[in-house]
Amino acid sequence: MAEPNSYKQVTELFRSIALSHQAVKQFQVGALSDLDIQNATHPFQRFPLVFMIPRVSSMDRFGKMVLGFTFHVADIAVNEEDLQINTHNNTLLIMQDIFSKILMTDWNEVGINLETPIIMQPYLESFNNNLAGWAAEIRVEVKSPFNLCDAAFDN
Repeated sequence: MAEPNSYKQVTELFRSIALSHQAVKQFQVGALSDLDIQNATHPFQRFPLVFMIPRVSSMDRFGKMVLGFTFHVADIAVNEEDLQINTHNNTLLIMQDIFSKILMTDWNEVGINLETPIIMQPYLESFNNNLAGWAAEIRVEVKSPFNLCDAAFDN
């Protein structure tokens, strides 16, 4: 994959990393209202699920772009305490693995940087299917997106 410097390339990188994880069954990007529902694009849900919601982002005049996302890892939890604890544990481990893949890979190889610390919040019995999991607010630093050679301008 080319060095990610666009929103689409960053989400595709996360898709590739998430779906290469042995436990992850599905990856989606969208609005919070799309999490845990069936729609034309995603006719059925498979869990554990990784879901990214675009958030406030920024561009700096010196060539730094930071894309913000809420990053969810969720699974269906049964209302028994042990299963809830296991679901939270397993979804947190998946999140840790995905973030480790990025943080522990050289910038030149992965092409993005996750800003740390990453703040995470657990949730339980949320959305339509009583999901349990973690939501993390992440900020993804992308190498310079500025490039007049490829800009869509006439002369």
